[in-house]
Amino acid sequence: MLKHELRKLFLEKRRKLSKGQKAQFDHLIKSAFQKLFPDDAKCVHIYLPIRSKNEIDTWPIIQELWSNRVEVAVPVTHPVENRMNSTLLTPATKLKESKWGVPEPVFPKEIKNSEIDVVVLPLLAFDRQGYRIGYGQGFYDQFLSSFRKHVIKIGLSYFLPIERITDRGPWDIPMDACITPEKVFKF
Repeated sequence: MLKHELRKLFLEKRRKLSKGQKAQFDHLIKSAFQKLFPDDAKCVHIYLPIRSKNEIDTWPIIQELWSNRVEVAVPVTHPVENRMNSTLLTPATKLKESKWGVPEPVFPKEIKNSEIDVVVLPLLAFDRQGYRIGYGQGFYDQFLSSFRKHVIKIGLSYFLPIERITDRGPWDIPMDACITPEKVFKF
């Protein structure tokens, strides 16, 4: 299937999850993340969930990272320049919603990409080769292209992979792993 068809299909699948299913899946994903997380990671870039899109709740993962003294960075988008950067998130950080409904720090303190060990990626769908489909703005592909090679890229998904995204582009960057409620996929 093509990316635009997959976006529509998986947005609808996500919207149809009951609150109970979502809560159970979020818990399973958090547990799997804890087992997969590298012991030596000191800074994690992780997205904050868009509630209106029924995204995976990353707040329990963030709380766990903080309790283990891992620094947390979140994205701030710059739509005019079509880019995003990482900013520090602490328990005291004040947030506001961007034009896309993404919670972002009000007073962002930038974190350099060289300080980040793990990037946790939002996605709608992914394939067996580790490629993901986001919302189609290209922020994460551009963002990931600016990292050193050894940064670990982990996706989170409520659903199992499809066989293959047929219209992948040369700019698409594969993940190293994707966590689902049923299984962790490594690429």
